Amino acid sequence: MRGRLLCLMAMGCLVAGCRRETQVELGARAQVLHLGNGAEPKELDPATMQAEVEYTIDTALFEGLVNIANDGETILPGVAERWEVSPDGLRYTFHLRPDAQWSDGSPLTAADFVYAFRRVFTPSLGCENNVYGYAITGARAMQEGRGTALGVNAPDAHTIEIQLDFRTPYLLYILAGAPFVPVPRAVVERFGGGTTTGTAWTRPGNLVGNGPFVLAAWEPNQVLVVTRNPRYWDRGRVRLREVRFYPTDNGEAEERAFRAGQLHVTYRLPLSKLAAYRSRGDPRLHLTPQLDSLYLVCNVAKRPLADGRVRRALALAIDRNRIVPAVGQGGLSPAHSLTRPGTAGYVPAALVDFDPAGARQLLAEAGFPGGRGFPVVRLQLGNGSGTALAEAIQAGWRESLGVRVEIETQEQKTFFDALRVGDFQLGLMAFFYGVNAPETMLMVAQSGSNWNNTHWKSPAFDQAYHDANFAGDEPTRRAAFDRMEHILHDEAAFIPVAFVNQPHLVSPMVRGWRDNALYVIDWRELWLAR
Repeated sequence: MRGRLLCLMAMGCLVAGCRRETQVELGARAQVLHLGNGAEPKELDPATMQAEVEYTIDTALFEGLVNIANDGETILPGVAERWEVSPDGLRYTFHLRPDAQWSDGSPLTAADFVYAFRRVFTPSLGCENNVYGYAITGARAMQEGRGTALGVNAPDAHTIEIQLDFRTPYLLYILAGAPFVPVPRAVVERFGGGTTTGTAWTRPGNLVGNGPFVLAAWEPNQVLVVTRNPRYWDRGRVRLREVRFYPTDNGEAEERAFRAGQLHVTYRLPLSKLAAYRSRGDPRLHLTPQLDSLYLVCNVAKRPLADGRVRRALALAIDRNRIVPAVGQGGLSPAHSLTRPGTAGYVPAALVDFDPAGARQLLAEAGFPGGRGFPVVRLQLGNGSGTALAEAIQAGWRESLGVRVEIETQEQKTFFDALRVGDFQLGLMAFFYGVNAPETMLMVAQSGSNWNNTHWKSPAFDQAYHDANFAGDEPTRRAAFDRMEHILHDEAAFIPVAFVNQPHLVSPMVRGWRDNALYVIDWRELWLAR
């Protein structure tokens, strides 16, 4: 009997020893990172991409004049090995690496940057993120079709000069990524992508980049694969052989894939599961405050939101301090301003934003006492990621104001398209302002901003934004930010709700990962341990 028991134990050991390796274990052995990446990317053209998930892929395929380290703060050399700034802060001169090249082996020169920057401000291309570069001389005029001169020049093949209209302390952060990365003109124009979007130049086999990786495969709604670029200037520090990006709209399925050993990193963790991971102190949980604001946008061109009293009533009836922690479980923080406090050291003034009695009074003054006669309003959101928060807001409005709001969840692209053409009344918007500067959040409310879908315009707000740009000292600049936040509070075309604390799961196999507010990944720092 004892001999048989020993034999069975030995067989069990053999079975355990032959256990099939999981995908992440195989990946660690081969230096293949499996990364959950949110929604399916719509575009890989750095000039026209919109979503954060696209930017993550972009940083693997393209490199700008500079890089941002994994701490989200430190500026590192990129294609430019050094640079100088004029004493007045209005001229930046970058010196490119003489050995910089594209992934097809052709030389990368200053002319590639000039072409890329001019393309970004070409009106027909429709680059929504070019607003980040409006400090560049002539940029806004070019975008609006009022001129062709642009303050970006190449004195020689390895030098770029950028002239600004006003001091921009955060310029280097802007130049670290899309849309201000170089693109290969010959390749772009071969496929007709010079002034139009959606062309084939960004497809596998066509795309030529200059980042640490090259595009190897893209199976829509399944996986996008990048492999190490042997012509990248700092290739010796790139330890990952391959990165596989998985589109993961369903957070529950993504979490299950992580537990099953299919992913090294998740894009998110469902808020419904966050409390359990936090309660047991799971070291794989990473919870990181992001420069990401959740807010309601009101279409002021449509009734009843054309009436400022209605918008203010809706804003004052949201009990953020109660519903956001309850829904977010730590993944969200209540937002009492559009700008997240602490952005570049700026802390907005505290304003009263919950007053249900005042909200009812405003609604009555607008002609809807107790909510009577108030039409059904549609609240739209993308991909269902904010459904629980939208439902909590919906319930609060029904309870405090007696108004009825219907929630409509749409595919992300459909939602953005509806905002762009004004086919909405209320929208729950998430804006990731990937630069640590209040201006980059507040720009969404400027008149003419590509991100202002509300039809709301305020000369006073635009003047305050101008004053912040041209402020001669930091107190004056921050006073201008306060004016903007007060105007937004009073007009309520943009209603702050929450700030995102991104929860995601990271396998202990992943080394070099550093959480940061910009969700920056320096791919040279990552590697996998078995």
